[in-house]
Amino acid sequence: MSEISIPLFAPIYRRVAQVFAVLLHPLFIPGAVAAWILLLHPIHIILLPEGTRVRLLAMVLLNTVLFPSLVVLLLWRLGFTSGIQLKGQKERIIPLIISIIFYFWAWNVSRNLDDVPPALIQWLLGVFLCSSAAMFTNIFLKISLHTLAMGSLIVFSGIMLIQDPYWPQWMLHLSLLLAGISGTARLLCEAHRPGEVYAGYLAGAICQLAAWGIAG
Repeated sequence: MSEISIPLFAPIYRRVAQVFAVLLHPLFIPGAVAAWILLLHPIHIILLPEGTRVRLLAMVLLNTVLFPSLVVLLLWRLGFTSGIQLKGQKERIIPLIISIIFYFWAWNVSRNLDDVPPALIQWLLGVFLCSSAAMFTNIFLKISLHTLAMGSLIVFSGIMLIQDPYWPQWMLHLSLLLAGISGTARLLCEAHRPGEVYAGYLAGAICQLAAWGIAG
């Protein structure tokens, strides 16, 4: 019975995994965390004017979501990549370089502005370091960018839980859940080998720890 059910439901599992891979795409994670910090954090929504928070979030979204996405789309339409999924290591080189530039710009701007929450500066520094690590490790293996983002998210949530009394504990629990779903989805989609998935978790965690040490 089990020998029949596994092949029968395998396409369904893969389709669900593809949906989660899109929803938890690494391009969305930086902006999602920034949105939480600026729009939902109980202290920042009191101390910072709404206009300031909205402008900061717009800056982050432009540099971490919109501009990198447009670059990937443009490279695909010009024929430099075979698709927007960037399946090959060589196809990742230009998008990663461009992402590093945009992520650095977002962090550099945030740290030079007044009234920017330190948590946001630390997070954006971690995002920049993650993109740099992705570029370096791409030389040797096709590291999972999904789990790279998730490893960074887990460590960042843990750090905030320690140093921010207003940071909710459920954020860490949610990060762990999403990280498990993301890694499993990439394996079910056969986009990565297990070692590439685990390497992503580890690299993301190290980068966010480094950002904590630098920003702190």
